[in-house]
Amino acid sequence: MTISVGVVGAGPAGLTFAAALAQQGGFEVSVFDRAEDHFSVETYNPDRSYTIDITGHGLRAARHIDITDRFDAELIHFKGLKIAPHPLLRRLGAGYAEERYHGRGWTGSRGDICRCLQAHLRERHASSVTLHFGAEATLVDAGQPGLRIASRSDAPGELRRFDLVVGCDGGGSGVRRAIADHSSGFSVEGADLGNHSLMLHLDQHLDELDPQYLYVLAVQPVMAVAGAINGPAGPADPRWFCQIGFNGPMRFGSSEDARRFLDQAHPLLRHFASQAMVEDFSHRQCLPTGKTKRCSSLVSGRVALLGDAGAPVPPVGQGVNAAMEGATVLARCLHDHRDALDAGLSAYASTWGRETDALRRIAMTVDLSQAMTPFRVLLASFAGYSGLRLAKREDLSYAEAWERFSRGEARVRRTPLGWFLPPRSAAVDLGPDRGHPVE
Repeated sequence: MTISVGVVGAGPAGLTFAAALAQQGGFEVSVFDRAEDHFSVETYNPDRSYTIDITGHGLRAARHIDITDRFDAELIHFKGLKIAPHPLLRRLGAGYAEERYHGRGWTGSRGDICRCLQAHLRERHASSVTLHFGAEATLVDAGQPGLRIASRSDAPGELRRFDLVVGCDGGGSGVRRAIADHSSGFSVEGADLGNHSLMLHLDQHLDELDPQYLYVLAVQPVMAVAGAINGPAGPADPRWFCQIGFNGPMRFGSSEDARRFLDQAHPLLRHFASQAMVEDFSHRQCLPTGKTKRCSSLVSGRVALLGDAGAPVPPVGQGVNAAMEGATVLARCLHDHRDALDAGLSAYASTWGRETDALRRIAMTVDLSQAMTPFRVLLASFAGYSGLRLAKREDLSYAEAWERFSRGEARVRRTPLGWFLPPRSAAVDLGPDRGHPVE
């Protein structure tokens, strides 16, 4: 018996999930996305195209769907982090500190990654996966799952029934909202650290940067992380972006204000960005990046939530990695329980729910509203219990990474350095059952 699956959203989560199901066989998958084909649009958004690294958990997923060779050929290889010295030390000749990543990994924009996944599906799984772009899919029933599919030429929309539906439609998920509106036992809680970010494009002295690294260019008074994505000619022609994080919305009165601010954060920011890029930066919209949500379950009836649709977290380098691994976990659960889909969905909800709770806890440690957050992050890194670094490890689950971070920080709290850490009751320690209703 072939099982029909409707997937809402053709981002990394939806495309990886479709590939994982197709590889297992016995599933007929239809993927719907309101946007255009990934090969018909720009691979990056100038306001938000921060560099994504696929490592650890994402690597496990890439191996599972057998796409690593394509990533090797079409994405930038990832070697780790380089951390800029304090301006005073830089003037004395100090160079970057290096945090090597010893596994296999890649970097790119969301569009770079989606192009690889879309090409993989069309070349390997065209017989069992159908991609529908420019198609708005709305959940109308979670129990006997149905999607109303509308396009620009089909205003009323066609109702299609599936054996199950998977929502992969991002942090503002319409599937999640539809479940919340129609399922009394389903609730969503959320929190907001207040983190915001602005994107600074880098365009000069780029020969000093290695595209195979992410660069931490500043930690005070803002966090600034730069990285490369594919340019017009692919990995050999990288574009550079620097995501600058704030503890709230930021607006500049003029490009001169922006220039002074960047100089204060770290001289390297303007070293790599021309005056034209600073001008663009000063007018760019500051985007919220500190929101997180927790659903009472990742499953409702015959509908599952995957990636940011089920568990959005502030960016700490794991959003796409977690989405891709979660997709393979869901696919395996469905395959193992193909004669009892409800049991497969239940297994996914319990297994992956624990992982998303742990990842959210790790992400919430990067709370820019806490003055000592940069110290907390650097201390954890130098002391060897960094949650951000542990989350990248292929051999650890997110739950294990969180446990190791917690033990490491507990040891530090028993020393004089513990006085400089945020209190345990701060928002960074938001547990899985705390927060406020957001939908």
